[in-house]
Amino acid sequence: MLLRKALLVLVAAGSIAPVVGHAQDADEWLARMAEAVESLNYEGTFVYMTRGTAETFKIFHRVADGEVIERIIALDGAGAEFIRNAEELIGIFPSQKTVVVESRSGNGNKGNPLKSSIPSFSQTLSHLYDFRVVGSERTLEREVAVVAIEPRDAFRFGYRIWLDKATAMPLKSQLIGSGKSMPVEEIRFTRIRLPRVVSEAAVQTQLDTSEYTWKRQQESQPGTDDHQRVGGWRSRELPNGFELTMESIEYSDISAGHRTHLVYSDGLATVSVFVDVAVAASEQAEGLSIMGAANAYSLVKQGLLVTAMGEVPPQTVEKIARSTESVDND
Repeated sequence: MLLRKALLVLVAAGSIAPVVGHAQDADEWLARMAEAVESLNYEGTFVYMTRGTAETFKIFHRVADGEVIERIIALDGAGAEFIRNAEELIGIFPSQKTVVVESRSGNGNKGNPLKSSIPSFSQTLSHLYDFRVVGSERTLEREVAVVAIEPRDAFRFGYRIWLDKATAMPLKSQLIGSGKSMPVEEIRFTRIRLPRVVSEAAVQTQLDTSEYTWKRQQESQPGTDDHQRVGGWRSRELPNGFELTMESIEYSDISAGHRTHLVYSDGLATVSVFVDVAVAASEQAEGLSIMGAANAYSLVKQGLLVTAMGEVPPQTVEKIARSTESVDND
């Protein structure tokens, strides 16, 4: 849980060839953006703001020989670092002298606050969201296009994104809550460079972790006892557009026990459901809670703690959590 909680809090002086074309439609802008955040070399400083708090991070994103590696450093607090490559997400916590390693299998953009905070477009989303280019502005001395994504119902949040016209890099992204004038979450670059090369040293930690405790979280196939205890779980009543996209049983040497992890998504918004045997249900408060921009709803079913969590409105996580049941009851 340590790495997961830490990540929930997260998220041109050089020359570069701009992305070819001058897209005008929102879907084209978002397609260019999705390519830019992963395929370009960049480094900079950004601020993550949510619910009255602000934290500053430094990011180095290196692409070399088709491989992507990224390093994010928290400039506040104890200076936690996160390093992401194709196989693993590594969290380094100097205050605890601990390194936590997670496989990136099934974790999507976890550990990449920039990419996880910006949406992508697909035609299947058009009946759930309205995508529009709403204007042009100037940010960090760059011309930007402003793209708005507005939900068509109350079960998901909207977005507003400021994209550099030359490269389609997102310079600012806001998560917009239902009926709220202030964004639920904002990630904004205060400085950015897009050089041709980001050095290998820039994406390697400078901390001496030789005496740190290393912990690994991994997914595994459940054994017979696990099936008897956890069983199969599903959410019976999902908001329109949400579908099951991942199911796993997670084991960790950080805590005893295991948990079922279900992921539901509409293609843009994502909700994780955890059925946990590692947490004593009697010690966990039921009901709604808030972690950064994410809402979570917990309740106890069959003596197990069920929690739905995601950057969606409270009614979405409550609906999914309350409808989550063991299929062994059928």
